[in-house]
Amino acid sequence: MEKENYLHQLGKDTAISAGLAAYINYVITAQPFPAKQILPLNQSGLNITSLISQGSARLFLKGEEYQEQTLLFFQENSFPGLERNLHLLAESTLYLEFLEESEIMMLPDDHIANLFRLFPEFPNIQNDLNRTLNQTLLNHQLQLSLYDSYERYEKFLKEYAHISLVCEQKKIASYLGIDPKTLSRLRGRPRRK
Repeated sequence: MEKENYLHQLGKDTAISAGLAAYINYVITAQPFPAKQILPLNQSGLNITSLISQGSARLFLKGEEYQEQTLLFFQENSFPGLERNLHLLAESTLYLEFLEESEIMMLPDDHIANLFRLFPEFPNIQNDLNRTLNQTLLNHQLQLSLYDSYERYEKFLKEYAHISLVCEQKKIASYLGIDPKTLSRLRGRPRRK
């Protein structure tokens, strides 16, 4: 069942051939992660084929000169699409924190080159995953730029209802670009219908 879900999520935008499906079914692995486990992204073992098949996670940046900053949340059935060797700022590290018991399904690193070489649709699938990640990043940046704190919080609750239940409020506030006290006040306001 989990393998079928992985194939379904991977092939949402580009059809997967029978050969690619068989290859994936043969080599796919699953790795559980406990709640609150934090991994430096460059040591995580994740790759471009990683799917959060169960649970949720947050991506954050931490440096010596500033507090940690939540950049993204990933919900069940999402592909983080992150490369391990990303470096955004000097003297900083990207981390992935699992917000609850989670499972990652992925294809081992030594099979990635084969996917590109043997299956003509795989570069298109990878482009689809990259486009989804880019859209998520751009939409979040636009929300930070265009909406007030209450509107950002409302949109967060619509998109990440489950995350709002399993994540600490200060981490959500960081993602929304607001102070935790402001988030506390927003949570006390009646919601718009």
